[in-house]
Formats: sequence, C-alpha cells, structure tokens
Amino acid sequence: MFDSYKHFLETPGYHKIIGEDYLIVEFKCPIKEELFDAWSECHSVVYVLNGQKKWITPSNEFLVKEDQSIFVRKGAFKNQQYFEESFCVLMFFMKDDFIKRCMDSDIEKEMSALQRVDHPEFIYRINVEESLRVLYHSFFSYLKQPQKTPQKIIELKFREMLMNICLDPGNREIKNVLYTLASNSGYTIEQVMEEQYIYNLKVEEYARLCGKSASSFKRYFKKVYDTTPAKWLQTKRLNLARELLLSTDFTVQEICYDCGFESDSHFIRSFKAEYGVTPNAWRVSKTQTV
Repeated sequence: MFDSYKHFLETPGYHKIIGEDYLIVEFKCPIKEELFDAWSECHSVVYVLNGQKKWITPSNEFLVKEDQSIFVRKGAFKNQQYFEESFCVLMFFMKDDFIKRCMDSDIEKEMSALQRVDHPEFIYRINVEESLRVLYHSFFSYLKQPQKTPQKIIELKFREMLMNICLDPGNREIKNVLYTLASNSGYTIEQVMEEQYIYNLKVEEYARLCGKSASSFKRYFKKVYDTTPAKWLQTKRLNLARELLLSTDFTVQEICYDCGFESDSHFIRSFKAEYGVTPNAWRVSKTQTV
C-alpha cells in the first residue's frame, strides 16, 4: 500500500519543506494505476492545483477538482485517478503534536466554545475563500527555496493557513475535529482498528497510526482484545467477507480487495482454513439453503 507521507518525506525530487512534525509538498501523483490504496500516519490538508482526483472511503466519495480543498484524517483510503488531464496538488501533512500546538497557541480563546466530535468523519471539504486561496499559493515561493527560509517563518505560515480555515464559519466542523484531535480524544486504538481493518496495512503501520511502537501496540492490543493483531484482523476481515458474499454479487477478487486481504489467493486460503470450503463454495451452499 502506498505510504504517502513516508514516500514524500524520503524521496528526492519533489518541491517540499520538512519540519519537525509537518511536511509541505507540491507534486504530481507518482502512482500510475487508476485505482489504488494509500495511507498516511499524518493528517493532511489537500489543495488541488490542476486536474482532479477522487478520495474514496467506506461511507463516502469525494471528487476534488482544481481550486478545491479537503482535510483528511490520518489513515487509509482509496484514490481514483483521471488521466485525461495532468494532476498537481499541494499537500500539507501534520502530526497530532503540530495540530495540538496550533490549537493551543492560535485558537486558545475559542476553545470553550468548541465541541469534541465522538466519531469524526474521515474527510471534510474545506471552504476556499480568496484569503485561503492566496495563502495556499503563497507557499510556492518557499517551496522553490526551502533552504533559504527559516523554519519559524514556515511554521507561522502553516499555522496562519490552519487558523484561516478554522475562522471560516463554513469550516466549523473541521475546527471541531481539529480541537478533538488536539485534545487526544475520539481517536483511540479501538477506533483506529475498527475504521482501518479493511485496508491491507501491516501491524507496524497500524502501530504508527496509533502513535505507538510496534511492541507497545501489541502489548496494548493483547490487553484489550486478548488476542494478537494479526488474528483479530483475519477474523474481522473474514466476517466482513462472509457478509459481502451473502449480500452482494461482488466477485471473490472484489471482496478480497474490499476486505483488506493482500491477494485473492491469500483470501481463498484463509477462508478455506477457517470454514473448510472456498468462498465460492460457501456462497453457493448458503444461497441454496436460503
């Protein structure tokens, strides 16, 4: 699965600025597939400069076109690309600590009026007024000469952008979500796993999403679920696969993809090991029974 934050952080050739807990990058999509899975351990603000791309989650789809912007919580999602025209985007990656620092410093006086969001959406559309549009485009001069600009100036500019988003009444939902993330609430390990198990992430990547080392993640997981992450993931994915086999006419390959298995052969082996028959045979037997 495409690790977007790590890719842009470590791959040379992009116009980018790397901070302690943030990353700003301008790029054309490096993936050639029309539909692919991606994930990031950071939250992000996305501003499309040219072209269009679709972000797909289990509950919604967001087609983002030129001069449109979205906020994406950390985690995995599907992307659909359109190759009729070139695609170029600005991405602002930010870790939890950066959001907390910004909210504590810049939105402190409004904190009492904000509300925590128990179950935040994964993606929110950002209302782009002229002031925010100008701010987005102002980053180009810094991206072209990142070594000549003090980090303090870049961070202040980034925080100004977030503050502009928060102060727009049309983005009130996003402000509440940022407040929730800054408060370290609404994003427990249990919620991460329930949201993300359908994606083919490694256990170490789930740990990074939860802000923990692999060893501490596994210890916490064992304490909460009384099993290992790998066994829990397989059970959850197989249960979802059974639901899809009964309630849809999706092919085995489509169900494999939608449930987070690494390949259809792996899915078939896992299913047969658990239930004694292949997915297709199980579907036929249950359909005939009904």
